[in-house]
Amino acid sequence: MAQDTIVGNLTSLGLTKNEAKAYHSLVRLGRSPARIIAEDSGIPRSKVYETLELLEKRGIIKKIAGSDPTLFDPAPVDAALDHLEEKIKSSSTSARKLLKGLQSLRGTEAKEFAWAVQGMEQVIMGLRTAIEKAQDYIHIASVSPTILKHLRGAFSTARNRDVRIELITTTPGSKEIPGLEHYLTVNIAMPSKDLLMESFKEVFQAPQLSEEEWEPTRMLIMNIDGRESIGVFLPGDDSTQPWALHIRSRLVVLIQWQVVKTVISSVEAIIQKERL
Repeated sequence: MAQDTIVGNLTSLGLTKNEAKAYHSLVRLGRSPARIIAEDSGIPRSKVYETLELLEKRGIIKKIAGSDPTLFDPAPVDAALDHLEEKIKSSSTSARKLLKGLQSLRGTEAKEFAWAVQGMEQVIMGLRTAIEKAQDYIHIASVSPTILKHLRGAFSTARNRDVRIELITTTPGSKEIPGLEHYLTVNIAMPSKDLLMESFKEVFQAPQLSEEEWEPTRMLIMNIDGRESIGVFLPGDDSTQPWALHIRSRLVVLIQWQVVKTVISSVEAIIQKERL
């Protein structure tokens, strides 16, 4: 399992699967011949020399001159990973410039009134796109804001444009993402999960929905400048995928935001009652 995780991480940095396996083995073994690397990594003997040559061209391993059999030595981990990250950053910068030029030539396209996306990557991309278009403020309400850890870069960009970002969450929820307060203002304005569940049941009486179908502690609502609203629904297990509903209508967004504020006000009243 550990090898699969490391190999997966290395492939995300641009290595092929065999390259990732070979570098992983070399880091674990140290200076080694191709035969040992093949045996340890599971790379076919017919592919191992080709793989090592590619790693050598990338600069993250080196061939020991004069050794017999030929030995290969891995570059230090920090230096190798920094090198791969810089390559990706450079490629990303170049691709961004070229693609944005192509995008600008397309002209204005029609925008949907409302749409839904499914799957974690689609949900995250939808949130990131909305955040990067924010001009004034971003309001977020959620008991389970863990998904926000994927949006640090977008939040940072928005803050650099002086966009106000506010998260309303629970005390436990605010601690799920250390350092989140660097990107946005965290307000503790909700009670515990059990109390929130009970309060939502009182506000939204929907006997046709089961608790698994409607669980407010697995929801996140984001409002962008009062012009776009996003509702994210996170599954309680791995049997279903997260999905999000985007609404781009000032009237609908206003209505939804009023509902959110009403619920928050009700929750705050519950907190005050509990304190008495």
